[in-house]
Amino acid sequence: MFHAFFLLQLRCFVSIIHFLKLQLFIIHVCFPSAFFLFLVSLVFLSMSTSIQTLKSNTVRLLDQGQPSSALPLADILCELQPNTESQLLRASVLMEVRDYDGVLRAVKSVIKNDPVNDKAIFLGMKASFELADVKECSRFAEQLHNLNEGNVNAMCYIGKCAELSGDTEKAVKSYQSALKVDPFCGEAIDSLIDRRLLDAAALNAVIDSLTLPVEAEALRSSYKARINSTSDCTEVQVGLPRKLVLLQNARAEHEKNNLRQALSLTTELLQYEPYDRDAVCLHLSILVDMKASPKLFEMAHFLSKSKAHAELAVYAIGCFYFSLSNFERAGRYFSRATELDCFFSEAWIAYGHCYAKLEEGEQALNVYRRSMSFFPGLHSCAVYVGMQYSRIHQWPIAMCFLEEALKKSPNDTLVLNEIGVLYARTQKLNEALHFFREAFNNLSNPENPSEHRDCIVFNLATMLRKLGEFNEAISYYTEYVRCRPNASHGYCALGFTFHLAGSIKLAIANYHTALSIKNDSFCRDMLDRALAADFGQNVGGNSWGQERTYGSVSPADVSFSTVSRTLRSESTVEESTFASPRPSVGRSLNF
Repeated sequence: MFHAFFLLQLRCFVSIIHFLKLQLFIIHVCFPSAFFLFLVSLVFLSMSTSIQTLKSNTVRLLDQGQPSSALPLADILCELQPNTESQLLRASVLMEVRDYDGVLRAVKSVIKNDPVNDKAIFLGMKASFELADVKECSRFAEQLHNLNEGNVNAMCYIGKCAELSGDTEKAVKSYQSALKVDPFCGEAIDSLIDRRLLDAAALNAVIDSLTLPVEAEALRSSYKARINSTSDCTEVQVGLPRKLVLLQNARAEHEKNNLRQALSLTTELLQYEPYDRDAVCLHLSILVDMKASPKLFEMAHFLSKSKAHAELAVYAIGCFYFSLSNFERAGRYFSRATELDCFFSEAWIAYGHCYAKLEEGEQALNVYRRSMSFFPGLHSCAVYVGMQYSRIHQWPIAMCFLEEALKKSPNDTLVLNEIGVLYARTQKLNEALHFFREAFNNLSNPENPSEHRDCIVFNLATMLRKLGEFNEAISYYTEYVRCRPNASHGYCALGFTFHLAGSIKLAIANYHTALSIKNDSFCRDMLDRALAADFGQNVGGNSWGQERTYGSVSPADVSFSTVSRTLRSESTVEESTFASPRPSVGRSLNF
């Protein structure tokens, strides 16, 4: 039954075919021109269907992230329909497969026929930037901006090109213009913060000026959390990412020299974001302060597994060698990190520190000055330039850079201390005392000993002694030797101050303590003078009881065995009572 039905259907189909053939033959014989038009219409209908199929599949594959599969279809589409739409679609596919030269060729052919095609100009701008053709990219960006002054993409690319050309002022203006048009433009605010184009005060002003809706205030708080390192972040705002809270608290603890708490916070943060640059750099800085070389080695080994973050791995290796005081090899790795990413500010600063540690002042100065041009908002670059000029006794030039840094960060203790050192070396003692007091008062945690804090304490005590304020100087010197019991120069300075104040026996005790730690010709000479003076005073009937008003220990309570027991190794973090010397520590004065 089914077989008979199938034969019937087949006969009907054959009959229809014969009928159509007959009709076409009649049309061809009777109306030859109409037959030609009919064939042409069939061809155009077939081509239209083919073009639509090619276009839809090209767009589908491009949306699905398969540009390599979409490229042959786009090429065929341009052959069948070589119009602007097809060429722009092909240019978009070429952009996804990273054939930037092909994108430029396709875009220029479109712009030749349509000079105001904004999509073609946008693709040409992106392709030129990827090819590092700054001049061509800037031309496309300016052209796009002229077509539409509110185009945020054009403003951002103008800023990028200005950065690469060294015109940071133009870059800042472009990014600020983009933020006025679109306050949610993350590319502009990221460039301002990450590239250090503005100092903290200027960045806060820009962030406060953003016209964000009330529902997006958490975004403003997150921007401020990225630039404020020491502000209290104990009250977590709703919507503020946890990683920013941890990062801000870790920076605050690091500023207070609470290295263990800071390390625990960065360790927790790296569990969520193991390759976050800010977190990794802060973690490495803490480990360098602790001289935890094994931990630095492990961190460098972990980062080296990621090829996408090669600059972080190289920077970590440099930190490892820096902690071992192998500054020459550390400098090589820091230099390589700057080559991999020219906007890596931490690597630039560390690279300059390596030259400074090697007493290569000219090379260090060149690196610091280059970092100033890359990061105009980073005030520490100006500080280090001023320090290098101060080392070669170029006082006026050094003061210019230090004052510039002071304008950007008026409460930075490193800047205040260095200005005080500069005034002290130019014999302006009252001005030096003022800046040393300001530096001490601006310490985030003056009770917690650290290399930087102890340096300021020693400088402040030295200025007080030179100005005749012996009692206050003795109190600061006593605080210094309490935190650094193995610092012979501290005991020598304390003894010298007692000597000037007339407390000969206390001076002798501190001279002995200093010489038990380290032999020094000046201290030995002053001890001889103090012993000679003490012999004359004892003949006159003076006693020790008259000289114990300063709260210092009696010479009878200090012995060589007591002093030797206070000398403790800094080889491990657990045994150290203060942080290891940081690369950015200011200098102490010669007492």
